Amino acid sequence: MRVHLFDPQLSGTGGHYLNHDAQLVRELHRRGVDVSLYGRIGAKVTVEGLVPTPVFRNDIFLEAAHDPAVWAMENFHAINDAFLADLSALPTETFSGEDLIYLPNLLQNQLHGVARWLRGLPSDRRPAVAVMLRYLNHAMDYVQTRANKELIALYYRFAARALQAVQPRALLCADTRELAAAYRQITGLPVLELPNPMDVAPLLAGARERVRGSAASPLIVYQGHTSPLRGFHFLPDMIDRCSKLSPRPRFAIQVQNREGAATAGLGATLTRLDRIAATPGSGVRLVEGALSSEDYYGLLSQADIVLLPYAPTFYGVGSSGVFTESASVGKVVVVSPNTVPARQGAEYGLGVVTATKWDPASMTEAVALALRTLPALRDKAAAGAPRFRAEQCAAVLWDKVFAALPSPVAAPVAA
Repeated sequence: MRVHLFDPQLSGTGGHYLNHDAQLVRELHRRGVDVSLYGRIGAKVTVEGLVPTPVFRNDIFLEAAHDPAVWAMENFHAINDAFLADLSALPTETFSGEDLIYLPNLLQNQLHGVARWLRGLPSDRRPAVAVMLRYLNHAMDYVQTRANKELIALYYRFAARALQAVQPRALLCADTRELAAAYRQITGLPVLELPNPMDVAPLLAGARERVRGSAASPLIVYQGHTSPLRGFHFLPDMIDRCSKLSPRPRFAIQVQNREGAATAGLGATLTRLDRIAATPGSGVRLVEGALSSEDYYGLLSQADIVLLPYAPTFYGVGSSGVFTESASVGKVVVVSPNTVPARQGAEYGLGVVTATKWDPASMTEAVALALRTLPALRDKAAAGAPRFRAEQCAAVLWDKVFAALPSPVAAPVAA
């Protein structure tokens, strides 16, 4: 048996894709399972000693449409055709019926391409397939004003059923309870709930010194993608409001992609943050660009409070890698209401403070509460972390995938 990990988002060091894939590969190696890794053309990364085979030309969120009325249809056909062409360049003899293909990031605009590609393989060489559906993209904010957005859900249903027809040993998966329920309703098919694993071993092993802010000036960290969905536009107002708190916190804010942020309508926010950070005594530090794993974890290790002012419209069902990492190492986290992090914080008894509303004033009130009760929250976070960490790991993910797959795929057992 061999596991083929197809990740069209594996293109560099930014974001969680590299770390996510690395721990999946690491766990398979630990079990003695052979792994092949496939990433974006032009990617210059190495994952657990593996150089990804360059296969995929496009980011999964690419749009090829121009017509505002039939954009969903144009995207579905053009991008699935391109994904099929990418997969069709792979040698057929690379795959066998005993193999598994795992796709950790996919939309409806790639899913039908997978089904069509499998149909073109000899029936005895069609691997089992597990597809992670992580984005309820027809519910995302930027889609709501578009015509015929409902087609996206229909295309998920059509593509998922096409995949099931050509390969009965196909699994649809989601990494939150909420997403699994949503995709069961959309597709009418079973959807396996999996964890959202994030390997925090470097922090737990004490690979770097953990630095906390002083009691007089705790450090609040915001890191990850620069996006309105992550409440980035709240930050200037929140910093201004927090300047009146006692103790007055400091801020470390990652600005991962200035160009992308400006395109997403965050230009004014960046201008305000630049001005604040340049003001002597502001206590605000901007961390520019995509971070290496070492620098990323180094920033997280310094946090007294991790700030996640995420939009409930997306994170009401979607997972958060930053939250998973933060909670796994026992960090205090401030989160938005009606989100998966809020639900998980309550369910696991974590050091999580949930705001009453998704707006800068309410998020700041949650920060103030976290600052007032920081010692007790740290103790709670440390107590809840082991269970959360044990359930959000690559070993559990592969255990569930292998257990759900019917033969002839063998189920490698964790040592």
